[in-house]
Amino acid sequence: METLQAKDERARCTGDGPKNEGLRDHTIGFEEYEMMANCRWLGAVHSGQEGSRSVAGGSVKSMLRAIVVAWCLVTAAMLSKCGGGSSQPSIPQLTITTGSLPNGTVETPYHQPIQASGGVGPFSWSVTGALPHNLGLSNSATNSVTISGTPDTAAQATAFTVKVTDAANQSATQAYTVSILLEPDTLTLTPTTLSFAPQLIETVSGAQVETITNTGNSPVSINSIALSGTNAADYSQTNTCGSNLAAGENCPINVTVTPSQLGPSSAAITITDSTVGSPHSVSLNGVGLTPGPNATLSAGSLTFANQVIGTTSPAQSLTLSNYGTTTLAIVSIAATANFGETDTCSGSNLASGASCTINVTFTPIATGSVSGTLSATDNAPGSPQTVSLNGTGATSQYTLTGACFHNIKDTPNCQFTEDSAECPAGQRATTPGIVGCFFPHNASVDLSRSCSVKGTYGGSGYCATSFTGAAKSRAAASGSGLPTPSSDTKSKK
Repeated sequence: METLQAKDERARCTGDGPKNEGLRDHTIGFEEYEMMANCRWLGAVHSGQEGSRSVAGGSVKSMLRAIVVAWCLVTAAMLSKCGGGSSQPSIPQLTITTGSLPNGTVETPYHQPIQASGGVGPFSWSVTGALPHNLGLSNSATNSVTISGTPDTAAQATAFTVKVTDAANQSATQAYTVSILLEPDTLTLTPTTLSFAPQLIETVSGAQVETITNTGNSPVSINSIALSGTNAADYSQTNTCGSNLAAGENCPINVTVTPSQLGPSSAAITITDSTVGSPHSVSLNGVGLTPGPNATLSAGSLTFANQVIGTTSPAQSLTLSNYGTTTLAIVSIAATANFGETDTCSGSNLASGASCTINVTFTPIATGSVSGTLSATDNAPGSPQTVSLNGTGATSQYTLTGACFHNIKDTPNCQFTEDSAECPAGQRATTPGIVGCFFPHNASVDLSRSCSVKGTYGGSGYCATSFTGAAKSRAAASGSGLPTPSSDTKSKK
């Protein structure tokens, strides 16, 4: 049996509504009933059966038909739920649920999925911005895509955006930042330095072993093992390491030295590999010897800065070494006038490969250039061994400031200009004096050291000095106790 509500719904949709007297007993309203009645009337007019509602005149009839058609369309929209159909279900919103991606490592395979939810397939994926080098986005029509590859270049914070679009034209995006890190340093070298015992020149030493160990969990690529450094030609190496060192494995490098000259030699083994610490290196040290005793001084000459007469300079050091195969007997160490020395060598015996220290000072007794000699007397061939000594005696404690005090081209004025080449700061003045210009009036200079400056404001002059030898003085010197240049150089041009 049809329920009252179902009967009302059928009546609303078919137009078989009740008579006016039954309106209060049904759910359909009066306005809805009247609209449907008008629609039925329109149908009757269209079919030529309008009955008692007939309207004379074609134009009036057309106008009424248009009004009622519009009214019926509105009514149809309002009653669209009639007809028994169900509404279309909504499509779930499309989103990318993978919020971030991990960093990668150079030369290590990278494989990271990105997942989406919602939407309706098939899907299409794209990326905006550059992925890290050698990585790519896979082709996928599903709700999952993969970024994969083997990155070969280190990169910091590479930014890109992934977009997914579904069949209903919904889209979603997600921004990512990925760094590609260098492979961790898993290569260790033991020991870090190889030091060889003193060896006769042109003879081959015994081999020493350097061990390379891979402490990581993946293989390390070894690109090269080579010798480098000042005396690389004196050393040689052999190894069995190959191009890859497996995780947890090690390999030996056998090293020898054949000295080509007396004294110390140095070089290095350089290992180029795939770890972050590449290239790795190991220092190599050796000493070349000659048969019998030997006396070798570390320098052939020493030069001292200007020194006030009667005062002693800071010491400069020399090393006396025995690069012979037998003991060196040192008889004496001596320096000539104006120079002095203290040492740990005199009267001692130096074993093969041993050395001692000589400290030399300068105490001038007159102004101007001074030269001398340091001599070492011993039982080695070529005794005595000598070192040339040089210095300059000065009459004051004035030192150069590193500036040139010079006249300004085509003006009566002067100025200070930095000139460390001609006026090295800290050197003692040999002939301190005073020069003057229209402005500034006076300046303390070294009359024995001239200088010149190029440029628009250039000119010639003398190296500026300071009594304390500290920071450069721009103030005019007092002139007390200092000579002045002759009239032809007072304002040097």
